[in-house]
Amino acid sequence: MYEFQHSDCHLPGRNVLLQNKPFTQHLSNLAPMVYYRDVPVPFSPTDYEALRQMRISSGFYVDHIPLWAQQIAASKRRLYFMYLSDPSTYGAVPVGMVSLSFENPQDSTLASFFSTGRVEITSLFIYAAYRHLRLGIMAMMEMERRAAEFGASAVTLNTPAIEASLCVYRNLGYREYKRTSSYSRSDVAGAFMPLENVVAAFLEKRLR
Repeated sequence: MYEFQHSDCHLPGRNVLLQNKPFTQHLSNLAPMVYYRDVPVPFSPTDYEALRQMRISSGFYVDHIPLWAQQIAASKRRLYFMYLSDPSTYGAVPVGMVSLSFENPQDSTLASFFSTGRVEITSLFIYAAYRHLRLGIMAMMEMERRAAEFGASAVTLNTPAIEASLCVYRNLGYREYKRTSSYSRSDVAGAFMPLENVVAAFLEKRLR
């Protein structure tokens, strides 16, 4: 997840309060209306192309799209497109995407909903032109709400271990529980990121 702006780290009262208001309440007052559409499978040609373009723009995991379709069909993932206008209206186009993963066979500490209640917020991407609107933070809050509705006990994520990003997650109530070299050099280079970003921080937030 790379769309947070560095300026988010330097908000006054970084540990929760901003001008005597909760951090998330302040952002909700500033943010535009965001619509979320649960993307069904099989993907329509339009949805597939929108998804492919977002993964190309992010630099990550365009080859994972068939796997994600299988996971959605098996009720192991929910994928949402994000819009700034009603997605049912003509001409509405997604400005980003985010997923909830209910099972991560590579790392059950991230997602093992059916045994531990843990759900992973993953594949978050916002087009660069819209990142100043803090849509990434709003997506995190919305996915936490939806995960809680599904009955999750905790949400998790992994992200490059960069302080500029980690402080935003801490402001949202996350804590780091481990750090490993999880990203391949080829993936990091393909996303035009510094090679030190192969190190991932794993974070969690209790919902109940």
